[in-house]
Amino acid sequence: MTLQETISSLGQTVTDLRQQFIPDVPPEVIRYGSAALLGVLALTLLIFALKMLRSGNGKNGSSTYTDIPRSLQQDGVVVDLLNGPDDENVSVRCVITSAMSGKIKCEIIERLDVIKATQGKQIVCIFAPMKTETGKINSFTATLVESDRSGRKTDRLVLSAPTSYGLIPRRKHTRKRVADQQFIRVKLWVASPYSSDISFEDATPQIGVNSFATDGPNQTINAVVNISNGGMGLSIQNRVIPETCAVGAMVAINLFMFNFKEKTFKPYWYSGQIRTMKEGRPGFTRMGIEFDGMAETSDETGHLRWSKF
Repeated sequence: MTLQETISSLGQTVTDLRQQFIPDVPPEVIRYGSAALLGVLALTLLIFALKMLRSGNGKNGSSTYTDIPRSLQQDGVVVDLLNGPDDENVSVRCVITSAMSGKIKCEIIERLDVIKATQGKQIVCIFAPMKTETGKINSFTATLVESDRSGRKTDRLVLSAPTSYGLIPRRKHTRKRVADQQFIRVKLWVASPYSSDISFEDATPQIGVNSFATDGPNQTINAVVNISNGGMGLSIQNRVIPETCAVGAMVAINLFMFNFKEKTFKPYWYSGQIRTMKEGRPGFTRMGIEFDGMAETSDETGHLRWSKF
C-alpha cells in the first residue's frame, strides 16, 4: 500500500467513526477541533523538549565537575595543596589514588612544608589548567577529612568531594617573549636535583635548546618561547622529548643568557616542575616550566649547592 492510499484509508476510517458515534456534529467542527488538539499537543511537546534540554545541560555540567578528580587520577596529574586559604605556598604535592563519590584519597609524593590545615577545615588544591563546559579551571576546594597526622597513614590524605572549582592565577612574574634565540641557551634534565645523583655540570642534557643541542639539527630548532624570574616556556620537537617528561615531572635546568655589558654568556641553574605540556606547531610541544629553586657553585667543593626558593 502506498503512502497516499494509507492516508486515504485513515481518513475514511475517521469519517466512518464520526458517522457512527457523533453523526450530528458538522465535519468543519471536527476539523477545527482536531487542528486545535494537534496545536496543543505540539506546544506540549515543545515545552517538554525544552525542559529536557535544560535538564540535560545541567546534568552534563554537574557530571563533568564530578568526574574532574577521577580524570586527574587517571591522568596521574600532580596536585599541589596550599598551606591554607590565606597562604599561597604549597605544603605538599600529591597524586589522587582514588576518587569515589564523596571522598578523594591522595598519596603524598613530595613535602615542601607542614600542612597547616586541620581536620575538618577547607583546603585548596591546585593542578594543571583544564577545560570544562563552564570554562577553564585549575583548582578545587575540599574539606580535609584525614590529614597525614590525624589519619591512618602518614603519606596519605583523604579529602571530601570538591565543594567548588576555580581558576587561581599562578604566575607571579610576567614572562617576556624571546625574540632572538641566539642570546639564550638551555640544557634540561628530567630529574630532581634534590634527589638525583646526576652530576649535572658534566652530564649531557636530555633536551638541548639552540647551541646546546645534543642531537644535531634535530634539537637546534628547539626554542625558548618566553622567560621570567618564575619560569619559562619552551618549544620542543616531539621526537626528542624523553618518555619521563610529563606534567608534574621535576627538572633541572642550566640556563645561559647573554650579558651585553660583559659580552659573554652568564650561566644560571634552576630547579623546577613541568606545569603544562600542550600541542604546539606541527611536530612540537609547548612546555611550561615553573622554577622552584636554584643552585650556586660551592667555593668549598666546587659542586652545585641546590636550595628551594
